[in-house]
Amino acid sequence: MTDARAVTKIFQLKQRPLNKPIHIVVSSLQMAEDYAFVPESALNLAQHFLPGPLTLVLRKREIISDLLSGGKETIGIRMPDNLIALALVERAGVPITATSANVSGQPDIYSIQDAFDQLENKVDLYLDIGILPKRLPSTILDLTLDTPKILREGPIPFEKILEKL
Repeated sequence: MTDARAVTKIFQLKQRPLNKPIHIVVSSLQMAEDYAFVPESALNLAQHFLPGPLTLVLRKREIISDLLSGGKETIGIRMPDNLIALALVERAGVPITATSANVSGQPDIYSIQDAFDQLENKVDLYLDIGILPKRLPSTILDLTLDTPKILREGPIPFEKILEKL
């Protein structure tokens, strides 16, 4: 996540524009606070929705490279309800990047075969946890604005978020 070569490789593999940020996965709110400024509103939402399908866009700390953030002063923070992803982050002791495994503009990936069909042998390691269920991508909420703004509505509707804010 802090290795510029690794982040560059992700952008290249995904054929992703450099101005489109990549979110990070954290294993705890304490870890999130090491990489972003976490306001009270984010802590409150985390109590209700994390781990889960919510990405919180927060002001980033200097440790986050501009490459990863797409040149923006913000970073998306995820704490998914995926025990393997959380265990990887916990074991590494640092966040990992959180981006879909598909090439930008290509169909979503739900299996190792789908991933290999798109990325072939360009990936150093594939982790097979079986066929993934088809779900909506996470709700993305920007908390850096005076009024929080939904950037993408996913499984958590804006009305439920408003109730907790």
